[in-house]
Amino acid sequence: MGKRIKIGIIYSYDENWIGGTYYYQNLIQSLKLLPQEQQPHLVIVSNNSGSFDSIKELDYPFITYKELYKKRPFFKRFFDKLFSLIIRKKSGAKKINFGIDVLFHPTEIKIPNSIKKHLYWIPDFQEVHLPHLFSKEYIEFRKKVQSEILFNNNHILFSSKDAYSDFKKLYPLAESNCHVVNFSVFHPNYSNIKIEELKHKYQLDDVPYFFSPNQFWQHKNHIVVLKAIKKLKENYDFNFQVLFSGKESDHRNPEYFKAIKEFVQENSLTDNVRFLGFIDRSEQLCFMKNALAVIQPSLFEGWSSVVEDAKAMNQNLIVSSLNVHKEQLETQAYYFNPNDEKELMDHMVLFLQNKIEKPEFNYDKQLALFGEKFMNIIAGIN
Repeated sequence: MGKRIKIGIIYSYDENWIGGTYYYQNLIQSLKLLPQEQQPHLVIVSNNSGSFDSIKELDYPFITYKELYKKRPFFKRFFDKLFSLIIRKKSGAKKINFGIDVLFHPTEIKIPNSIKKHLYWIPDFQEVHLPHLFSKEYIEFRKKVQSEILFNNNHILFSSKDAYSDFKKLYPLAESNCHVVNFSVFHPNYSNIKIEELKHKYQLDDVPYFFSPNQFWQHKNHIVVLKAIKKLKENYDFNFQVLFSGKESDHRNPEYFKAIKEFVQENSLTDNVRFLGFIDRSEQLCFMKNALAVIQPSLFEGWSSVVEDAKAMNQNLIVSSLNVHKEQLETQAYYFNPNDEKELMDHMVLFLQNKIEKPEFNYDKQLALFGEKFMNIIAGIN
């Protein structure tokens, strides 16, 4: 066997973007399924050594942990934050290498390094489709860092064909080496969790329920679900609930969750709506497994982890009719216009009136493909 390739991964456990955190964890678990001689040595680089614990739990056999910046005095950290937008070059920071052959990271993350080979990750172009949700400065920043990697010696990874299509429209003359790899999800064992116990813990009614697990960001479009519930109550007499889980804050729109709660109160939906907050991953999956269906109403996605979670457990999905959702699910879902609450309501009524068969996604076959395709790209970076 030749020298084991070293791949650097910039990582931070971040509940505010838990989808990104899970992405890296899923990648590592997929790499773990490869034959041992094909498994790369991973160098996990983070500003926060506390983030390493969530990777250590995965028990990957070939791994090193490197803290990029040591904790600095408060006044220096204050000015670092003041002059940085995500992660930028910090004063006094040393260039890194750590023996890394290829560094894998999103385009936004800038670190001082002496590594020549990079695999850049662009999950999506949400700022292009929903510019009103972003500041002008952030949109300009995204364009700047993307334009810096348009040369043919750079490699870019997209999570969906939909995102790659956006890239080609935005940068038709780009010479980059572009790759599409759909990610797969891995689930912790949650078989020991009983749904009855969870309902008791969260003081839920013992009624049929739908589940919508999303961060409370405006583009996740919770409002269309609430409008569908309101319309359903006005036209039918079903006893049901919709459970929402996820971080109840949006740094881009701090008033968003407050407005959601006010809509529930003003329209007398409190008996039908429950907000669970940011809950344990295993509990989230148990709620998902036992729901009538999972509702994913988003106005935009790069490659939805909620959809992948439901696929992995062969659960029914009611999803907004985004191209990326159709790419993920093809015909195995119930689609609705994300701006049409009646269309969503009609699907909910279908599940409340009938026993709907579960789909069969044969997801086990997908688990190793994530790591295999990722390593194929790494092998081609010269």
